[in-house]
Amino acid sequence: MDSRRRAAAALEEMALLAELAGENPFKVRAYANAARAIARGSGDIEALAARGDLTSLPGIGKGIAAIVAEVIGHGEPAQLAVLRAGLPAGLPELVALPGLGPKRARALWHELGIASLGELEYACRENRLVAMAGFGPATQKRILDAIEFRRRAGGSHHISDGWRAAEETAAAIMKAAPGAPAVVAGEVRRSCEIVAEALVVCAAPSCAALLSALAALLQDAAADAAGGAAGRHPSGVPVRVVTAPRASFGAALVWHTGNARHLEQLAARAATGGLSFAAGNLTDASGRAVDCGEETNLYEKLGLPWIPPELREGDGEIEAAAAGALPELVRETDILGALHVHTTDSDGTAPLDAMADAAAALGWSLLGIADHSQAAAYAHGLDAARLRAQGDAVAARNARGGAPLVLRGTEADILADGALDLPEGVPLDFVVASVHSSFRQSREAQTARLVRAVSRGPGTILGHPTGRLLLAREGYQVDLEAVLQAAAASGAAVEINAHPFRLDLDWRWVRRAVALGVPISIGPDAHEPAGLADVRWGVGIARKGWATAGHVLNTGPWPWWR
Repeated sequence: MDSRRRAAAALEEMALLAELAGENPFKVRAYANAARAIARGSGDIEALAARGDLTSLPGIGKGIAAIVAEVIGHGEPAQLAVLRAGLPAGLPELVALPGLGPKRARALWHELGIASLGELEYACRENRLVAMAGFGPATQKRILDAIEFRRRAGGSHHISDGWRAAEETAAAIMKAAPGAPAVVAGEVRRSCEIVAEALVVCAAPSCAALLSALAALLQDAAADAAGGAAGRHPSGVPVRVVTAPRASFGAALVWHTGNARHLEQLAARAATGGLSFAAGNLTDASGRAVDCGEETNLYEKLGLPWIPPELREGDGEIEAAAAGALPELVRETDILGALHVHTTDSDGTAPLDAMADAAAALGWSLLGIADHSQAAAYAHGLDAARLRAQGDAVAARNARGGAPLVLRGTEADILADGALDLPEGVPLDFVVASVHSSFRQSREAQTARLVRAVSRGPGTILGHPTGRLLLAREGYQVDLEAVLQAAAASGAAVEINAHPFRLDLDWRWVRRAVALGVPISIGPDAHEPAGLADVRWGVGIARKGWATAGHVLNTGPWPWWR
């Protein structure tokens, strides 16, 4: 994490802790405003600190400048340490529960002595929140539901963290044992949104010789009885390393990648041919190992073409492979650009030119700006005048020539009745229509709301269609079949929001959208230049949903709607 982001994170935490401690509201606001100003700023903050010019930044006085300077010096601000020491360690965790902000968390602490999730759950089950001002039975139930959701997600990790842990482990193995392949496997390789572990299959004869390399990366790295190793990545993701002989490496990789149904179906297919596929080995009727050094060898022996890892879910992929009907899945290199990108005009951290330059660095030819609409006041949403001015800036950028072509758009709130928060008379190339409020509408009302939104037709993209936040919040109740049917009828598109905390549309519904002919837009929902690369995760979900390049809007030249 760079100095700017670390400084912003420290100030955000100080704002939260100060509010929990009941400190002066002006101090809380000062910390919060400074965090936003630093996060959205550009330029070399370390150079400003070295010159003593941090106070030239908006909202940064001498006191906050000193805090930022401490962070830049790679230290923890003394004031942050004081704030942490003055509060129960579990209190900030309460604030992460949906609907339970700092004021309510502080009230629970002061009135009921609740300072941890466990204490909060006990109090809810003892019905102690019902009589508290600002709570009541409905709030108490929502809190219990949120705690239960968090418990179900325990031990789970976002795909982005899983890939990082697995890739770094594989790289460490290959550096320590040149020539020995080490390949990411398991849920991570299948592009599952949430993973329990990072799994790597390697052809080294034993992990014993690799332990020193693994110990430099993983916490508690140790050999296991099967000749592999395990440990924990600094991100918290458990890591497991499996070893296999080179001659059966491909079979082991298939075994440690597919889910249980896929492997059962492969084993059944092997049995019909007098073979046995079990525990990462393919053997003949006499028990001799069949050479499967590559994955393709295993599938060929079973009379199948190679099946992409993302499809190995036991959900029709083996039948399709046997019939020669596997789709040619979309690839990251097919992506020509992306929509749903934010700038400092709303809640992004970089200006338009910086986002466009980052897209050019990725080789993209298109970039769609979609800052929030006016209804999203919390995100500094754009009114008609500001949206029109942004459109002028886009036109000026395009007039200078060069890639990418920047498209004018907006992320328009879908209002409670399904109407879009769109100003009149402002020309736009596309609209990302998203729900940011009224999550608790009934299933019927929410469905009617989204159906109305997608009925606007071509040029409309339904953003993060269920509103879910992985490991944090379930999506709202909605009949997605009805919504997708409406989109198919109107020509509207649906988004795979590629942010690793969303990955919404779910891949199972992506497959349904593909079957209905609904166009897919893979949008990074990027709020900073680095966020553009999140398209990678969206491509994984598209592949998992059997999408080809032809199903994805942003693989073709503009205009996409004619």
